[in-house]
Amino acid sequence: MAVDQKPLERIAWVKQQSLAPDIAAQVIAAVQADLDAGTDAAEDSAEQNAALAATITTGTAPPTDGEPTRPLPVLENYTILEEIDRGGMGIVYRARQLRPDRLVAIKMMRLGAFSSQLDVDRFLNEANAASCLTHAAVVPVYEVGEVSGEPFIVMKFIDGHTLEHTLKQQEISTDDAIRLLLVVAAAVADAHEHAIVHRDLKPSNILIDSHTASPWVLDFGLAKSLVTQSDLTSAGDIMGTPGYMSPEQARGHSDRVTPAADVYGLGAILYRILTGRPPIESRDGDFAETMQLVREHDIVPPRARNRNVPSEVDAVCMKALETDPAARYSHARAFADDLKRSLEGESTAARQTGLGRRLYRWARHCPGLAATVAIVLLFYSYHLAVVLTGLVQTGPVFQQSVNTLVPLALLNAFIWQWCLEKTSGAAWTLYAWSAGEVLLITGVISIGDGLTGGLVSTMYVLVTVSVLRCRPRLVAFVTLLSVASYSYLWIAEVRDANVAAGSVASVNDQADRANEEEMAEAITPAQAIPTILSLLLIGMIQYLALVRSSVSLEASGNQVRVRDARDRKRSPTASSG
Repeated sequence: MAVDQKPLERIAWVKQQSLAPDIAAQVIAAVQADLDAGTDAAEDSAEQNAALAATITTGTAPPTDGEPTRPLPVLENYTILEEIDRGGMGIVYRARQLRPDRLVAIKMMRLGAFSSQLDVDRFLNEANAASCLTHAAVVPVYEVGEVSGEPFIVMKFIDGHTLEHTLKQQEISTDDAIRLLLVVAAAVADAHEHAIVHRDLKPSNILIDSHTASPWVLDFGLAKSLVTQSDLTSAGDIMGTPGYMSPEQARGHSDRVTPAADVYGLGAILYRILTGRPPIESRDGDFAETMQLVREHDIVPPRARNRNVPSEVDAVCMKALETDPAARYSHARAFADDLKRSLEGESTAARQTGLGRRLYRWARHCPGLAATVAIVLLFYSYHLAVVLTGLVQTGPVFQQSVNTLVPLALLNAFIWQWCLEKTSGAAWTLYAWSAGEVLLITGVISIGDGLTGGLVSTMYVLVTVSVLRCRPRLVAFVTLLSVASYSYLWIAEVRDANVAAGSVASVNDQADRANEEEMAEAITPAQAIPTILSLLLIGMIQYLALVRSSVSLEASGNQVRVRDARDRKRSPTASSG
């Protein structure tokens, strides 16, 4: 990263990288701003690394702490009063328009002459998109002009704070915030009806008027027209804000987004209102890992973080945050209508999700329990089928082992699922759960038909399904524990066979033949070693498959659950009034 280089070498280092010309210009401008401000990269290297990563990926330059204040611009017919905001792409000034006499907000390019043509096009795209909309909650554009080759946009001046600021200061109740979101959703629906997708909905892009308490939707700089061809985005571009962007945007499909992407943004804002945080949170500024979480991580339901959230509202929020765009509300209007019904206590479309979908959600949120229940039911159904039809002859010992294993496996799974929830997702419960399953299988095999019986195959299943927890170390733990368990059973069988052989040396021929049959049933090294190697190979494949992806609702959600529990102890839950 440029900020890791010596100050005098940073710009030269950037020029040596294989970056697109427009992106390189943005990075150089950001680095130059830091040098001009005399900032020391060693002080905030992690934050600046994350900022530059976002610059390279999204094509917009993030704010830089310590960036020097630009001189107030001089525009004909306007008196610039002060700088009031600074974002990733632009700087906003409060100004007075002379003819007609009124306060206005003027937005200009933050990087000035360093701005690429693509950034200029995106900047002007905001004015074009906003000017097409007539909804009362969309900030109107008065004029688009240019001074000294730099474009500017003149908009209505709104005296107020963003929804993000208001929520942080706890200046609004949950119900009032949701009512504001209904207005925002209606404005977004109007944009959709004009074939415009915002693509960057978030609380900081919603301004609340201090005088009227009405919301305004800001920043259409990333907006996309669904009817005109545009080269402002292309396949692979990641457009939006981590934590609020849809999974398809995080996958780099910004050129193919639909109104469902804005529905996700509205759902993420609702989630922020209900829980106090976005559905996906950045991890220590790691942009790549945050994008991976957005693409793959299921959302913890709002009710799991705040029990005061009504079930109907929870369902609406979760439907808007579906990973699959086709499973969300198809239009912002449908989201707004369903959210309004949920507030009025009426039945919602989100609550009419089919049984299959509800089972799928449950399985994603409780993979260990779901896998155990599914495997046990499948195994026992097969066992009953072969016993009743006589396809396989099983002895009473094997049947007794199966009848013991099934209820114990289910009881073990439900107990550890309860412990997982009570310990706020503590990782040790997953290891204890897995160890309990291996020990249970070992005990049932030991008292049953031994390694020659059909229950040995369950060890392969345990190693295979351990991948559902998406923890590489847990996969390795289950694999080694299963190998140790199988080796113990093998050694025990060989030892018992040898002891039995020595105790019948002087017995009659019939007893000798019985002992020979018992010894013949003991697993030989030629049988045991391939089984051990197979378990190790399966575990190794699962481990390597997870090394590059470690997203898990049970395990990765542990930090979230612990933080939730800590926050609940520090402050009372926001009321719904």
